Amino acid sequence: MASDELRIVLEDVKEKFDTVIEAFNMVKETLDRHKEENRIEHEEMRNEILEVKADVRVLKKDVAVLKTDVAVLKTDVAVLKTDVAVLKTDVAVLKTDVAVLKTDVAVLKTDVAVLKTDVAVLKTDVAVLKTDVAAIRNDLNDHRDSTELHSGEKKKRA
Repeated sequence: MASDELRIVLEDVKEKFDTVIEAFNMVKETLDRHKEENRIEHEEMRNEILEVKADVRVLKKDVAVLKTDVAVLKTDVAVLKTDVAVLKTDVAVLKTDVAVLKTDVAVLKTDVAVLKTDVAVLKTDVAVLKTDVAAIRNDLNDHRDSTELHSGEKKKRA
């Protein structure tokens, strides 16, 4: 009788251990699945960050090119200023010849019109660049917001 009672107790203990082992295995499987999901999400985020870094490098290169272009424009403006100074000297010399002066004035008017057109085009280009930069900033902010929101959900689950 004592051995029967002991056998029943041992079987009961074995069933409970089996239940505990099964629960442990289920928890381990769930943790492994979450670990893999987190690894995949981490890899996706890492790839997105690398893409953003690449975009930033491209933008930095573009800014460097634009700075060079501005420097060239400044040089061109300096050359134009020098040319204007030369023209002023020439105008003083050409006052004696009215016919030649009228021709030169017509050419200058055309140049000024072209410069005004060029300035208008440059203003439009600058406006487009500002819009592009604002859109990129919005995209980066949206990405940051979505990344922070997503990481907040992970913390809530944990």
